[in-house]
Amino acid sequence: MSNHLDLAFDTPEPIDLYVENGRGTVEVTATGTTQTTVRITSDRADEYDVRDLSDGHGPRRIGIIAPRSGAFGKDPRAEIVVEVPVASGLQAKVGSSDLAARGRFADTRVDSGSGDVSLDVVDGDTVVQTGSGDLAARHLAGEARLKSGSGDILVHLADSSLVITTGSGDVRVEAARDGLAVKTGSGDAHVGQLGGDAVFTTGSGDLEVDRVAAGRVTAKTASGDVRIGVAAGTPVWTDISTASGRLSSHLPSTGEPAADQPYLEVRATTASGDVTLHQS
Repeated sequence: MSNHLDLAFDTPEPIDLYVENGRGTVEVTATGTTQTTVRITSDRADEYDVRDLSDGHGPRRIGIIAPRSGAFGKDPRAEIVVEVPVASGLQAKVGSSDLAARGRFADTRVDSGSGDVSLDVVDGDTVVQTGSGDLAARHLAGEARLKSGSGDILVHLADSSLVITTGSGDVRVEAARDGLAVKTGSGDAHVGQLGGDAVFTTGSGDLEVDRVAAGRVTAKTASGDVRIGVAAGTPVWTDISTASGRLSSHLPSTGEPAADQPYLEVRATTASGDVTLHQS
């Protein structure tokens, strides 16, 4: 059996790529190419089903379908390297295989067991679900829903609404320009720049926002602390309730906002967690 399988398809326009891989790695790169090239390196490379799945409607669809598990129920291990045209769509199902998507993609959906997922730029919508794998995304332009059991989630920039759910994994969003919703069990959530309304829910995880200038921030924790940095000069309206936690505000008095002046609304509820507001 061959250790390598190399195939190429003429694709002058963006495609939709579907790929499966149980173990190993998947690397998909979007470039200015007019071909889709596939290289599979595996002891069972010739058993992978790589073919055109197009039905005559919509973008051309290329599929990479993994063979069934071996005699002892173990998925084959493979390194899959694919090059597609810029703005192609991506759908992937991976087990413990890591997945890296480099370049600009349209709608992207990834289902992963324990493999890590890395996304470069997604202009379309994004849906990613992992069990224990970590997720890192550089730029999500469309709406995004990200979910992980115990893996950490990092988003450098989100332009549209972003929903993140984790069990014990930590969440970091460096900049969110639109609505943001984060729910964790015990994981911490850290947001750098917040540009829209946000809702945070956590059990024992801490919540920290470095800087927010306007909108509404709603936070609910059990034992986690809440710390919010407010842009200088921003009027703030608060509704904060805590059972045994402490409330600290280091904000200067700004008075009521003018009729057309942006302001920040903060609603926070904790059981034993502390709430701190400070100027950023």
